[in-house]
Amino acid sequence: MAPIRVLQIMPAMDAGGMETFVMNVYRAINREKVQFDFLYHYDKPCFFDYEIQALGGRITKLTVRQDNNLPRYLHQLEELFRSHPEWKIIHGHYSGFGMFYNKKARQCGIQVRVGHSHNTAYEPNLVGQLDRQMSRFFSRGLTDRFACSQKAGEMLFGSAPFQVLPNGVETDVFARHDPERRAKLREHLGVAEDEVLFGHVGRFSAQKNHEGLLQIFAALRKRLPRARLLLLGGGALEEQIKARTTQMGLQDAVIFAGVRTDIACFYDAMDAFLLPSLFEGLPVVLVEAQTSGLPCFVADTVDRGAAFTANTHYLPLGDPEAWADAILAAPLTRDPDAQRKAIDAGFDVRTSASILQEFYLRRYAEVTG
Repeated sequence: MAPIRVLQIMPAMDAGGMETFVMNVYRAINREKVQFDFLYHYDKPCFFDYEIQALGGRITKLTVRQDNNLPRYLHQLEELFRSHPEWKIIHGHYSGFGMFYNKKARQCGIQVRVGHSHNTAYEPNLVGQLDRQMSRFFSRGLTDRFACSQKAGEMLFGSAPFQVLPNGVETDVFARHDPERRAKLREHLGVAEDEVLFGHVGRFSAQKNHEGLLQIFAALRKRLPRARLLLLGGGALEEQIKARTTQMGLQDAVIFAGVRTDIACFYDAMDAFLLPSLFEGLPVVLVEAQTSGLPCFVADTVDRGAAFTANTHYLPLGDPEAWADAILAAPLTRDPDAQRKAIDAGFDVRTSASILQEFYLRRYAEVTG
């Protein structure tokens, strides 16, 4: 029997937490039973395109986020949904445009319309605020709802019922600590053995608060001159943050490593992980960093449900000196039992994939008789 096909609806499949979670599930799910297809709202090459196609997924790229041609988008949606009767389930991760694609899917006979909340707030810019207004209508067109955390679900779905689904990661990959690999990568990065390497993973956007991160690191450097900072990711504000690094005189201490596929190796090279985000749902990178055993220092704007090791410390934003004091007062040692704790807390992707697979198969059976 051919696998059922589920359409995953995304802005695009660039490197980001939401996209990484979907790919983690896609790799772990039994693709002889459930296959994923993808609908993007940008027509551009994306980070995960090749892997999606290698796993058997089909990608459709529309241009509405580039040309803002809403009538064309609605016509394309109808054509797309009617030409793929095999799609009995759509899974929307893009709440802003859900008011359009959910309605079209219902009109075209797609009975299972799933929504997924991945965040607790919106970007403070104009696009973010527009997304907030459009997302108010997302829940109305859904038959089923998932959220990465309780707060994320309440933010997007209000009083409507939803299921919390932890952002699982490949714990086997991130828990594999290799001293030789660590030494080689630190040498490649130009980080000496006696230097303390702080790390951050995230796209360069207002949400991730790189400005605040640099302020925290500057406070750390005053107390710990041998400290370095490793930044992984890309995004619209990257050049601005590079310029700010130079303005602060930190250019020799901060390493910009870009977007990487071998992310687990970089956690291996770090000594501690910093996440001073202005808001988050349940960040995949924090799950990865904890599973790697790293001590993590996190803004208290991040859901505390994301923590599963005693090495994770929540701190209020606004006082870089207090962050530096707290970081240097904590032992910067790895938790050797982090993988077991991640699995016990439900953060292994095999758990997430199993839950979604059972859900897709059950709902498919219900609507096909």
